[in-house]
Amino acid sequence: MKLKKNVKVIFFIIMLIVISLISLSFFNHVFDYKLQDSIVEINYNDNPIIKFHASEFNIEVSDYFEKNYERYISYKKENSDMTDDQIITNVNIGLDNEFYTNIRSSNLDDGILVLCNKYNQLPKNYVPSLVTMTSKYSTGGSLHPVAYKAFKEMVDVARSDGIKIYNVSAYRSYWTQHYLYNRYVNRDGILKADTYSARPGHSEHQTGLATDINTASSSAHFENTKEYAWLIENSYKYGFILRYPKGKEYITGYKYEPWHYRYVGIEVATYIYEHNITFEEYYVKFLEQY
Repeated sequence: MKLKKNVKVIFFIIMLIVISLISLSFFNHVFDYKLQDSIVEINYNDNPIIKFHASEFNIEVSDYFEKNYERYISYKKENSDMTDDQIITNVNIGLDNEFYTNIRSSNLDDGILVLCNKYNQLPKNYVPSLVTMTSKYSTGGSLHPVAYKAFKEMVDVARSDGIKIYNVSAYRSYWTQHYLYNRYVNRDGILKADTYSARPGHSEHQTGLATDINTASSSAHFENTKEYAWLIENSYKYGFILRYPKGKEYITGYKYEPWHYRYVGIEVATYIYEHNITFEEYYVKFLEQY
């Protein structure tokens, strides 16, 4: 009788242990799941790059935006030879669309880093702060005060090195660009004109931050001059970048313009120079907001 009672007690203890282990396993599973969920949520808040689909891309330097996921996938199918970084950067720039489509208003709050290109348009009535350039530095025209100050410093140093550089075309209003673009279209047609002239509202000259140096013609072959060589090695030190470089036409939408320089400030210009990228590539990495 006593033996049977002891067996029942032992059996009850064993059952209690089994039930406890099962319960513990269940709660651990729930706890781990909630903990993992929490970690994902925290990481997502800190860095959107790891949200739902980012693991499908081999990402090193570009900025993944979940909002653009479907566009990344479509662009990747058409450009399988590109790295994931290139795909993501190009889509963020807007290159999965034709030039002059999906146009947005340029963000004027960006100040001297305002992006004006074939996807970003300035208002018709936009006129920046301007100062008239003197004959020592220009054949005529105006620049933004900050850009002009830097331009004068650059010109003065260049001349001390035996290099003569000067502005031939700086600020242009929306309506001046409208006149020029339509004149080029009438002469060469839209397709060709779009390779070398901006449509009104899309010209960097309207920002007051761009300057054509010494010439504005391919036939002058400015790229073969000592002035050009000096600018390539030194312009970034004064905050200027070669805006439409050779080999980047598919990004900028314009043919190589060795004479066209844009003021972005020394820090940004240095980064662009050292990484051999365009302003578009810099903008979507550091300034674009989604």
